[in-house]
Amino acid sequence: MRKLLSICLALALLCLCCACSGGSRGEPPIPGWPPTSPRQPGRLALADPAEMDPYAWWRKNILSLVPTGTYQNEYYRERSAQIVRATNERRAAYGLAPLQELSGLNRVAQAHAMDQAIRDYWSHLNPEALSSRQRIEAAGVGTVSAGGENSAISFYNYSDGAGIVYGFEHHTGHRELLLSPDVKYIGVGIYDYGPGENEFVVQLLVDFANAPQS
Repeated sequence: MRKLLSICLALALLCLCCACSGGSRGEPPIPGWPPTSPRQPGRLALADPAEMDPYAWWRKNILSLVPTGTYQNEYYRERSAQIVRATNERRAAYGLAPLQELSGLNRVAQAHAMDQAIRDYWSHLNPEALSSRQRIEAAGVGTVSAGGENSAISFYNYSDGAGIVYGFEHHTGHRELLLSPDVKYIGVGIYDYGPGENEFVVQLLVDFANAPQS
């Protein structure tokens, strides 16, 4: 009972938006959230602002921010691993096959989590209007044939990985993607800009038209 109360309290502080496959957003947790445009664009230093191709622009200016090890430290690496484990545990409970983690998908998810935190927005589309599928293609991982993106904001890192997946499972749209039999691969991004700021979580659940790049 105590564990259930803890999870419910965590969910009260966890703000979720619907999966790309659903297309609509849930109710914002506070007035004016998510912002309609980035509030702090000055926090992003562009490596090549003059690049005209939108895929190349995203690779040079956003994907390039992701460190070699993908996550900002070991704490966030473990939180990402928790989300992968919890996702496959919930899928197994419904008789679904486990998802294969792809390092390339992790990097795409992490790039979007970082971008949202740095430029202070929350959307499946980035300010340059690239969708999750387009970002995956821009990164060279592959062409997505099924699936999409779940995203969440965990206020001040309140929810652990299992709590975030619990929230996805119990929210229309997220649940459909989480428990989709049509997806085979998973990638997770998780990032906050600094102490006291919200933590952005991105979960990519997809399949590809051809064999993906790792």
